[in-house]
Amino acid sequence: MRSVPAWMGAWVYQSTGDPKDVLRLESRVPVQQPGEGQVLIRVDAAAVNFADSLVIRGSYQSTPPLPAVAGMEMCGRIVGTGPGVDLEVGERVAGLGVSMSGAFGEYAVMDKGSAFRSPADFSVVESACFTVAYQTAWFALHVRGELGPRESVVVHSAAGGVGLAAVQLAHASGARVIGIVGNEAKIPTALDAGCAEVFVRGTPGLVDEVKRVTGGGADVIIDPVGGPAHSVSERVVRFGGRIVIVGFASGHLPRVRPDLLMVKNYSVVGLHWGLYRSRRPDIVAAEYDRLHRCVSKASIRPVVSTVYDFSEVPKALAEVESGGTAGRVAVSVWPATGDGGPR
Repeated sequence: MRSVPAWMGAWVYQSTGDPKDVLRLESRVPVQQPGEGQVLIRVDAAAVNFADSLVIRGSYQSTPPLPAVAGMEMCGRIVGTGPGVDLEVGERVAGLGVSMSGAFGEYAVMDKGSAFRSPADFSVVESACFTVAYQTAWFALHVRGELGPRESVVVHSAAGGVGLAAVQLAHASGARVIGIVGNEAKIPTALDAGCAEVFVRGTPGLVDEVKRVTGGGADVIIDPVGGPAHSVSERVVRFGGRIVIVGFASGHLPRVRPDLLMVKNYSVVGLHWGLYRSRRPDIVAAEYDRLHRCVSKASIRPVVSTVYDFSEVPKALAEVESGGTAGRVAVSVWPATGDGGPR
């Protein structure tokens, strides 16, 4: 194990609530040591996910025990390993912290099954933004959505984290991709990612336009938004199509209508990618290899719009929560100079 300090700086919360109210930047947080099947990394960069705020607020599907270091997704170099690990000190990995926490700290512990070797040509910021969004999008399209050759895909929030990844991956798989975004400013980002057409959520005539450009309806619909977006999905899904629900960024649950399910013979399925890590790690490993090959072949890269300083974590979380971002938001944890820092 490399020389590691006993203390670190980290954004900690003692109770759940609004991130701006409960997060505190502390300078003497104990550095956790890796146990069986775990690695300790020095965090170079962390992704900022909408789910990070939900976890801090206590409204996510699962939450860590408190007090906790905020943030779930990161990239860094291994500085220590526990027993039963085939990764080496010095390797760069990206993934999730233990108990979905730790990304907004200078050091973090990962389970070996949550630490993925980064694509070699990615920067640390790109690597930090890759794991959750792209594996969620991949599973939504290919595992739950069963995307077939030359099918059509509608992606809600097509300029957001999971949505943008889904657009890139669906386009790389040969699908015709239609994007729906929150405002006109996000249209160019979705088009650049591979959308054939992009529409603004709430525009009059949206359903008719989507049906027109898909030739009657979409085969697969990816929905990280929930609420009113689901009613659009129900009306534009093709006979025998699949609607994949991956989140509720709108703050409202979708209302599934059984009568439409029967009339159009479509399916509504859910996806919580994190459950696959604990219940079917074999599927995660196999699909990550497929995802990695697709990304390499298509030269796909995460689209990062803003990189915040480590001192600005609450500001970064607020920007993502606002829904106004196009592309990913990240935090640079270590300074750009020095051993182990972002390169």
